[in-house]
Amino acid sequence: MRFSTLPRHACALGALLALILSGCAATGPSGNDDTLASLGEELPIKIEKDAVIYSARAKAMEEYWEFMNNAPADSLRIEALRRLADLELERSEETYQKQLEKIVEQERLISRSEQIELKGVNYEKAIKLYEDALKASADGGIDDPQVLYQLSKAYEQVGKPEKALEALNRLLSSFPDIKNRDEVHFRRGELFFSLKQFQQAELAYSQSMVVNPSSQFYEKALSQRGWSAYKQNKYQKALFSFFAIVDRKLRGIEGEAQLSRGDQELLDDTFRVILLSFNELGGASAITGYFEQHGNKVYESRVYKGMGDFYLDQGRIKDAADTYKAYVARDPFGADAPRFDQYAIDAYAKGGFASLALEAKIAFAQQYRVNGPYWQKQSLAKQEQLIPVVAHNMEELASHYHAVAQKSKSQADYQQAFIWYRQYIKSFPGTKKTAEINFLLAEALFENKQFEQAAKEYETTAYQYVKAGKNAEAGYAALVAYDEHTKTLQGKRKEIFQRVAIGSALRFGKTFPEDKRATTVVMKAAEDLFALQKYDQAAVAAKSVLEIPGKTTEKMRLTAWMIMAQSELENGKYGQAESAYKMAQTMVKNDPAMNKTIEEGIAAAIYKRGEAMRAAGDVEGALAQFKRIATEAPNTEANIAAQYDVAVNYMAKEEWSNAINEFERFRHKYPTHALQDKVSENLVIAYVKTDKPLYAAEELEKILRNQPDLNQRQQVMWQIGQLYEQAESHDKMIAAYEQYVREYPQPLAQATEARHKIATVYKKMGNNQMYVQWLQEVIRSDKFAGPQSTDRTKFLAAKATFELAEPTLTSFREIQLKAPLKANLAKKKERMQTAINAYTQAAEYGVEEVTTASVYLLAEIYGTFGKELLNSERPAGLSPDELEQYDILLEEQAYPFEEKAITIHESNVERVKDGTYDEWVQKSFTALKKLRPVRYAKAEKSESVVNALY
Repeated sequence: MRFSTLPRHACALGALLALILSGCAATGPSGNDDTLASLGEELPIKIEKDAVIYSARAKAMEEYWEFMNNAPADSLRIEALRRLADLELERSEETYQKQLEKIVEQERLISRSEQIELKGVNYEKAIKLYEDALKASADGGIDDPQVLYQLSKAYEQVGKPEKALEALNRLLSSFPDIKNRDEVHFRRGELFFSLKQFQQAELAYSQSMVVNPSSQFYEKALSQRGWSAYKQNKYQKALFSFFAIVDRKLRGIEGEAQLSRGDQELLDDTFRVILLSFNELGGASAITGYFEQHGNKVYESRVYKGMGDFYLDQGRIKDAADTYKAYVARDPFGADAPRFDQYAIDAYAKGGFASLALEAKIAFAQQYRVNGPYWQKQSLAKQEQLIPVVAHNMEELASHYHAVAQKSKSQADYQQAFIWYRQYIKSFPGTKKTAEINFLLAEALFENKQFEQAAKEYETTAYQYVKAGKNAEAGYAALVAYDEHTKTLQGKRKEIFQRVAIGSALRFGKTFPEDKRATTVVMKAAEDLFALQKYDQAAVAAKSVLEIPGKTTEKMRLTAWMIMAQSELENGKYGQAESAYKMAQTMVKNDPAMNKTIEEGIAAAIYKRGEAMRAAGDVEGALAQFKRIATEAPNTEANIAAQYDVAVNYMAKEEWSNAINEFERFRHKYPTHALQDKVSENLVIAYVKTDKPLYAAEELEKILRNQPDLNQRQQVMWQIGQLYEQAESHDKMIAAYEQYVREYPQPLAQATEARHKIATVYKKMGNNQMYVQWLQEVIRSDKFAGPQSTDRTKFLAAKATFELAEPTLTSFREIQLKAPLKANLAKKKERMQTAINAYTQAAEYGVEEVTTASVYLLAEIYGTFGKELLNSERPAGLSPDELEQYDILLEEQAYPFEEKAITIHESNVERVKDGTYDEWVQKSFTALKKLRPVRYAKAEKSESVVNALY
């Protein structure tokens, strides 16, 4: 393919250019020596009839090289370089072919990859020349389209499709409107396809088609686009392209015979891939769906036939037959319908399925059945003639297959019997003969263990053909079938089916009351209803049994009363349940187990009645019922539960003392009963209500011993501590809270609270050592709390720190500044610093009430030290002047402490601005009135304390 020719001023090349132009479309590698060497052995080349061509090409290449070196313009050099690349490509291809022929002559095998590698070696120089030409043209500001085109073909030849694509993409990018872009897009599609990038290939083929529908590449692109979609499993999309080819080829002609051989081959290939696509989409159903969507086509029969034949070749006989039948279904009255039915029959025969072939033949005959398609096309006279024939034929077929099935026990044989029996029933409804056929159908179904369907057909015979005889027999047979089917089921489905069977039994009893089996059937229905927990219906069924005098046994009547009693109990009709149980009780004599069951039932009825009264708010009524059990059914578990509930009812009435007495009685009477834990829980409540926290705590201790749940244990343990605290049982309270801290150090806040409580109790008990120890525990727990620290834990830690600081203040105050003054002064200062550190530490928590108190006491410490310094004992033996001088020195020493005290007090007073004014701030203000009366005492007279600070 040529994109351009040399400029006119290049005609100096003369005949040389004419020679090259005549062969420019050919491709072939150059560099014979390098290529031969790459084969690993010498392959002698005989220069025979091609010698003239080689010589002319070599001469032309030499002149191009010379021309290129002396070309007056870059454009001419680029063209010469491209021509050289074309000639090199041609030479490379010829060399490659010679090498390949030599390898074949030597009977050596060469793989596809080795062929590509051999080509790569030969084409290397040509590709290099094209790349140089391309670079030169790009340096000139524009790509050379023909260089890009040839370069892509060269890359394609050497098995570098990615490089070939790169060149073609660059060609289209630089020359989007190039005339042969249909070919370029097509080649891109082919390259993408070879790389298995089918989505890109599909797009490229589509782009090729858009260029020109009459392009020589259009149909190829259309076909390849279909294949690209097919490779992506986009079978519907693939069919769109493939059918487009078919429509294109068949448009305007009457038959495929008018097609050329090539078109016929293309059409055959297209239909083959169409069949492959439909196979992936599901076969016949997909074909039908396609034509229903896109309309009827003249070639539909070919598609269905081809699909059927495809399955037939694969041995998929049933699929093949179904496909043929699918075509008949598309047009059952069409000219080809019988032929396709015959295809189905032939398929079965070919596959060796004799029985299926027989069925197919019968199906063929069915096309002419009563009210069938063929039947409706006939006149009334013709239909009248067909009735006895069709009826007789159907009956014989049904009898035949039933007899065969009874011998063979074959499912297929039974199915054939079913088909013909049902076909007869459908074709000739309402006759006496039909009733007989219906019963035979049910019998066949039962024999084949299709019990559910058999039961339904028995019911149809029994209740829809009442005058035909065998009705009661069929009704009872339905119950037998239901029973057999129930044995095969499990779970929810079994339960659902049992309900259906019960309904049939009740229907039997109602329809055939005089039948000797009616009472037994209804009795079983009552039992089954009870088992299914359909208590309303069970009670009704049991009652109906009792209403059949003279036809029930004593055992049946006892069973009926028990079903009624238990059903009414479940229905919440406790009075009726108790009465029914007592009726049953009168019928039992020497049966301890049954008597025990009935007594338990009576107790349950009374107990539940009491529960219902309690729930309705009738506590007195509930108490009466619970107490009545001890008389009516004393030897029952319900009687034990009732005694417990008597106590619970007293609690509901807030009669705490009675409740406590009843619970204690229950505890001593039934020490191992499961309700003992509940007894303790209720006693806790009762003791709390009666202000007996010590007893409540002891009950909680019992609960704690049997409580495995950690969260519940934590709550109970805390409640125990609180109750002991409330009871002022200090030792037990301490033990409870200490256990809590050991077992539940988390959450920290509550554990810290427990430590605080322990410390507080030790303080009350006068145990200073333990008091200090637990205060330190409070401080330590908050210190290492990290993110678990809360305002409360900080407060408790601050408070504890403050309280621990008090002994340091006392110790500071104990030291008197008297002889020996120097020693006492040193001690005083040391203890002063200890106290300052302690109160500073407390203040640093930032807890308001602790901070204000600590700040006040810090100020007092400084002030006290200053005062005591001034009032300290004077050394003996001082003269008046010396004493005066000593006093002056003391004042100078004491003054900073007094100023420090004032500053600290003022910092406390300053808190008023932030809304803090507690007793410690007030004390600081009072102290300042004495220390700085000019400012603070005057402010008190003229304005409020707060205003004095602003």
